[in-house]
Amino acid sequence: MSEKEQSPAANPDPAFEWAKLWQTMAESSNRMVEAWSGSMAPFMLARLSEKPAGFGDGNELSAAIERMAQGPRLADAWDIDRKMALAFGAWIEMRQRLASYNAVAVAPWTEASKRFLETMSATGTRGAPHPDWREAFAKWSEISNEELIRNQRTDGFLQAQKELLQAGLQLRSRQDDVAEAASAMFGLPTRKDFDDVTRQLTELRREVRALARQVRDQKIEGAQ
Repeated sequence: MSEKEQSPAANPDPAFEWAKLWQTMAESSNRMVEAWSGSMAPFMLARLSEKPAGFGDGNELSAAIERMAQGPRLADAWDIDRKMALAFGAWIEMRQRLASYNAVAVAPWTEASKRFLETMSATGTRGAPHPDWREAFAKWSEISNEELIRNQRTDGFLQAQKELLQAGLQLRSRQDDVAEAASAMFGLPTRKDFDDVTRQLTELRREVRALARQVRDQKIEGAQ
């Protein structure tokens, strides 16, 4: 049979195959969105309507999501939904801790600006000439460094920094859980799979290097 007589199925169009692949992925994503919206979205919208202040009103919303997601598990059908709920709660907690940290971190800049303005005003009232921009910048650097160091040594700053770090690590862990669940749903390798392959490859390289050294030592002994 000549090449012209071959059926189109034998040589599929690459563009058509890519279009089919994207269509399949879009349909899978739509199914995930529908499952998510059908279970979690009404609860979250209801909670937000009760609290118009939204996420800034304490951690009540994140705590409610945590309690719901950690409830009894009758089946694994909504495992991805539960993990997404936990990730959403961790994101809310992260946002609140970041706001608290910013409130503590901005305090020294406010105090430094106040002290700098007082210093510049006092210089002008004594009749002395106003300092040039180099002297003013040096004074601002001195005052701001003092306030920043003083603030970073306070218990409030250390506590806010610790809570922000813990919230960030918790959010990263929840995101990893969602990624692994989604990968398992679509039959893709998870992060644990890649970690296992990396570990096995590292061990194999060590064994190969040890074997190479052993062969080299035997050759040296044989030559002697």
